[in-house]
Amino acid sequence: MSLSKPSINSQQNFTAPNYNNTCIYEFEDFRLDAAHRMLYKSGTVVSLKPKVVETLIALIERPGEVVSKDELMARVWQDSFVEEANLSQNIYLLRKTLGECPEGQPLIETFWRRGYRFNGRVRQPIDFELLHTAHTKTLVVTEEVTTEIDEIERSSAVSEHEGKSNHDLISARKVKSLRATLFISGIAMIGGLLLIAVAALFWRSYSKTERPQNTFSAVKMTRPTPELNIECAVISPDGRYLAYDSIENGRHSLSLKDIASGSSTQIMPPSDTAFGSLNFSPDGTQLYYNKFLKTSPNGTLFRVPVNGGESRAVARDVVSPQTFSPDGTQIAFVAGAVNSLVIAQTDGSGERLLRPDDPTINFETWDSNLSWSPDGTRIAICGSRINESGKRRFELIEVSVADGTTRNIPVPDWNYLDDVQWLNDQTGLIVRAREAEASPWQIWYVSYPSGEISRITNDLNNYDNLSLSADSRLLVVRKLAANMNVWTMSLDAPGQAKQITFGIDANDGANGIAFAHDGKIIYTSPRDGHVDLWMMNGDGTQQQQLTRNAGGFNARPRITPDGRTIVFVSSRTGTRQVWSMDADGGNPSQLINTKEDFEADHAVLSPDGAWVYFNAYTTGKGFISKIAIGGGESLIVRESGWPLSISPDGKLMLFGFYDGSSSQPWKNGVMSLENGEMLKVLDEGFRFVEGWTADSKSLIVVRDPDHSNLWLQPINGGELQKITKFDGGQITNFAISPDFKRLAIVRGNPSAEAVLITDLLKPSALSD
Repeated sequence: MSLSKPSINSQQNFTAPNYNNTCIYEFEDFRLDAAHRMLYKSGTVVSLKPKVVETLIALIERPGEVVSKDELMARVWQDSFVEEANLSQNIYLLRKTLGECPEGQPLIETFWRRGYRFNGRVRQPIDFELLHTAHTKTLVVTEEVTTEIDEIERSSAVSEHEGKSNHDLISARKVKSLRATLFISGIAMIGGLLLIAVAALFWRSYSKTERPQNTFSAVKMTRPTPELNIECAVISPDGRYLAYDSIENGRHSLSLKDIASGSSTQIMPPSDTAFGSLNFSPDGTQLYYNKFLKTSPNGTLFRVPVNGGESRAVARDVVSPQTFSPDGTQIAFVAGAVNSLVIAQTDGSGERLLRPDDPTINFETWDSNLSWSPDGTRIAICGSRINESGKRRFELIEVSVADGTTRNIPVPDWNYLDDVQWLNDQTGLIVRAREAEASPWQIWYVSYPSGEISRITNDLNNYDNLSLSADSRLLVVRKLAANMNVWTMSLDAPGQAKQITFGIDANDGANGIAFAHDGKIIYTSPRDGHVDLWMMNGDGTQQQQLTRNAGGFNARPRITPDGRTIVFVSSRTGTRQVWSMDADGGNPSQLINTKEDFEADHAVLSPDGAWVYFNAYTTGKGFISKIAIGGGESLIVRESGWPLSISPDGKLMLFGFYDGSSSQPWKNGVMSLENGEMLKVLDEGFRFVEGWTADSKSLIVVRDPDHSNLWLQPINGGELQKITKFDGGQITNFAISPDFKRLAIVRGNPSAEAVLITDLLKPSALSD
C-alpha cells in the first residue's frame, strides 16, 4: 500500500509538458490538464495518481466510444506488464471521483467484456486561466505592432517609385497609428496588471479573514509498518517507540518497535483475540490494552511492562479505550453496564462513576478514543444524541472531571465522529470524522474552545486509532483498506467459489446482500460516493444501480417471495427508516411514517413476505418491531435486541441481545414468533447469521475467531460442519438463495498499517 502524500506529490510534480497531448478538457465541473496529468473540480485539485489520470485521458480522447481493456492497458502501462486489476482499480477510483452526468448516466460506463466509455460532454476552452488570458492579450498586441511595422516597411519600398512626399505621408500615418496602438495597449496592460494586483490583495485579505490558512499541508507521512497487517497502534509519550498489535495467520501478537532503529521486540506472544485500545502510561513504562475474554463481560483492561513481563488485569466490563490524567495517577474509560465514565487509579482501584448531566447524550464507545485535558479538569469524548426529527447527530463533548457537567465543543454536522486527542497546549483537539456515509475517514483539527476546523488529511484513505506523543508533534494512525468483493458458490461444490465483483479498495456487499428468485443479486456499493443498492446477474454481469441521489445510506436489502418488492433501510429523509421499492428501483415508499425519535438498523422479511421485522434504537434503548409490507402501524415484538434471521418455516427468529446479569452478556437467542417465548440461548460463538437451512433446523454462521469460512450450526446441538473452504481472508456478509442451493459471500483481505505523521502544527490562522 502507498500513502496518499507521496501519491499527491507525484501528481503535482508531474510538470514536464507532454507534447503528445497538450489539451485542456472541460466537462461538468471538472477541468483536465492532459499535459501535466492534473484534474481540477471547481478550481480545486483532485488528488489522483498519474496512472489514474492517464486512464481518464485515454477515455476522454474518444468520448462516446467504447475503449477496450486491452487498448487501455497498452496505453496506460506501455512499458510494463501489470494485472488487469490495476485497470479495474483505476476505473473504480474515477467513477468514485467523477460521479454521473446530469441525466443520471455514469460518466464512465462499463460494457461487460468489451471495455469502458466516457459519456460526458467535453469542451476544450482556449483561455482557461487568468494568467494565460493576460499572456494571450499581450501576444495580440505584439502581433498588431508587428503588422504595423511590416506595413511601414512595405510603404518604404513603394516610396521609391511613388515619390518622397507620398512616402512621408504614409509613414506619418503608420507611425501615428503605431503610437496610438502602443498607447492603448499600454493602458490596457497597466489596467490589467492593476486589476490582477487588486484581485491578489483582495484574495489575500479574504484568505486571512474568512479562510483560515491550513499549514497542515507541511505534514510528513512515513510508514513504520509497511510489511505488517496492524490491528492497533500507539506512539510512546516521548515519540521514540511504536507499540502495535499485528495479525498473522489469524493470530494477534503485541510488539514494540524502536522508530529510529527499526528494531522490534515482541511483548506478548500470539493470541486468538486482539490486543485492542492500546495506550502507553504517561511515564512510558507500561502498556495498557483491552482483551475480550469468555469469562468476563465486554472487555477486560490489562497492563504489561513495555519490556515484557507479567500482564495484570486492571478493570472489567470496559467498552472503550482508556485515557490518563496528566499526572499519571488516574485512568478513565466507559463502562459497559451504564452510559458513564469510570475514573479510577491506574491499578483499577478506587473506581467512581461520572455520569453526564445530560441524559440524552450517548457516549461513543467501541474503539472510540477519549482524551483527558492537559490541565486535568475535563475529558473530551465523542458522543451522539437523537434529535426531535429522529436524526442522530454526533458531537464533541467535554465532561467535567469534578461533577460530570458537559459542554459541546462546536463541530460540523459530520456523518460520524470518532476518536479525539487533546493537543498538549490545550488550544485544540485532533479528531477522526467522515463527512458522508461513504466518505473516507479523515483526520481534522478542531480549535478550542471556538471550534474552527481544518483538515490534516485530505485523500481517499481511511484512518483510525489516533495517538499523539506528549509534545503533540508526532501522530500515529492506522490506514485501513477494505478490499471486499462478492463471491458466489454452490452448496454442492464448496471448493469452487468464484469472485464476481472486483476492486482493490472495493467494499461491495458490506452493507447488505440478497438473492432474488430469478438468480439476480442485490448488493450495496459505495462506488458513487454514497452507499447505494445495485443489482447484477448471478455471474456479476449487467450491473445496474437501483438507488441514486437518495441520501447517503441505502442498504440491508430483502426481496419479497414474488420478486416484485425490495425492502431496505434508507437515510434519505435524514434518519434511517424502513423503505420499499419495486425490483427495478422504482416507486420508493417509506413503510414507517412516524415522528418517533428512533432509527431503524436492520430489516428482514417473514417467509410469506407479509411482514417486515426491523430493529431500531433510540436514546438509551433498542427494540424489535414488525410492520405489514403495505405499511401501517408498527408493533413491538421485543423490548430489546436486534433481529438476525427468521427461519424458513416462519416460526422462529434468531436475534442478538445483551444480558447484563451474565459474565458473558452478548448472546444469541431463538424466539418463537407465535408467542414471543425464548426457546433457546445459543453459545456466543458466532459473529452473525444471514441464513438457515431449508428444514429450519440449522443456522449458517460466521464463527469466532475463524472469520474466513461459513459453518453449519444446528440450533438444538450437534456437530458443527464447515461449509466453505477458503484458506484465508475474512467474510463480512453473505446471503443464501431462495432455493437454498447457492451462496453469495462478501469476503476479502482487509488490512491496515501504521502511519506516522510528523511536523504536526496547528494552523497558524487559527492560533493567532
